[in-house]
Amino acid sequence: MSAPQNSPQPPVPPTSRNKKIDALIAILVSIIGGFIAGILHRTMEKGSFSDALDTGGGATIGLLIVIFVILSYVWS
Repeated sequence: MSAPQNSPQPPVPPTSRNKKIDALIAILVSIIGGFIAGILHRTMEKGSFSDALDTGGGATIGLLIVIFVILSYVWS
């Protein structure tokens, strides 16, 4: 075997594409989580449709903030 085949490869730095995909996944997960929270609020507590939207919107924003905080820790 020759030496170039056994030489270590330099690490590949994370690209902005990876961050964009991570951010897109975080947004989609938070929207799905918000929908689930709204549906659960409406079915469990027999709440109105506007209460379910408020719960879903709050859960979406809160979950999105939590995911971005975690991602900012991982990205750095």
